[in-house]
Amino acid sequence: MIKRGKLKIYFGYSSGVGKTYRMLKDAHQELRRGIDVMIGYINPNSGAETIELTEGLEILPFKLVASSKGMLTEFNLEGALFRKPQIILVDEMAHVNAPGTKHDKRFQDIEEMLSAGINVYTTVNAQQIESLNKTVAEALQIQSGEQIPDFIFDCAERVELIDLEPEELIRRYQEGKFFSIEKKGRLTKAAMKKKNLDMLRELSLKRTTERINQVCNWG
Repeated sequence: MIKRGKLKIYFGYSSGVGKTYRMLKDAHQELRRGIDVMIGYINPNSGAETIELTEGLEILPFKLVASSKGMLTEFNLEGALFRKPQIILVDEMAHVNAPGTKHDKRFQDIEEMLSAGINVYTTVNAQQIESLNKTVAEALQIQSGEQIPDFIFDCAERVELIDLEPEELIRRYQEGKFFSIEKKGRLTKAAMKKKNLDMLRELSLKRTTERINQVCNWG
């Protein structure tokens, strides 16, 4: 019987707090310990400081999917299952996959890898937790279609809350530190006001604390 892999979520109240950066730093630490770790998917539009940290780590080639908008790059689930590293990094757990991939959602890709015995590191923002999505949408007047069910968050072996002062996050956003200026999404633009960031931060802190007492019903 295959031992189920372990899930670690890097959780933050917004894009740009440093989730992917911390995940990559941890991956390098595991590599130095002799662990077989590889990158499954890191958002190519991440900031330069984050992309620099991919150097020295094995990277799984993207899967190319044809669409009406041209060729899209997606996480290569089949390649990951064939390679089967001890730890794989898969950014943006709530991502909606392109039509033509095996699963509709990236969290379903991750579930299959966990079932295959692969440990997974991934990232999630506050508004992507299903129970928080409506609250955030009402506050920011923008709906995000990328969500993960709460039970996945509650059943992760570890959730590491990545925090950053809102003032620093706003400064980094204005300087284009965590992704290119032209890639700033509507949801992120709406959130980049201190009162909104304070609200998101409070929600993420509360939800992280609440998961301690939640019953896990995964699998």
